[in-house]
Amino acid sequence: MEQLQDIANRVEASVEDILTFLDSPTGRKLRRTVAAGLIVSAPLVSRIPGLRSTPAGRLLQFTGGTAFLVKLAEAIRDWERSQPGHEVIDVPRVS
Repeated sequence: MEQLQDIANRVEASVEDILTFLDSPTGRKLRRTVAAGLIVSAPLVSRIPGLRSTPAGRLLQFTGGTAFLVKLAEAIRDWERSQPGHEVIDVPRVS
């Protein structure tokens, strides 16, 4: 049981490290690059002949694969980490 707890702690630390990296300036640049690549390649991916014969390919066609990939890319690009205790204060404009 102790080994499982040790593994769970390591996974938790790894996920935390990944999220911290993705929230850094370098991580933001990587996310923008990956998102741009997905958006540009989305129409090409949906036209791969061998992909249509796989269950994942049929699912992509059924769900409107290009639109799905573009939405996924936008979510990757626009992701922002919500920190516990991180509070955004909205101040109304004064006219």
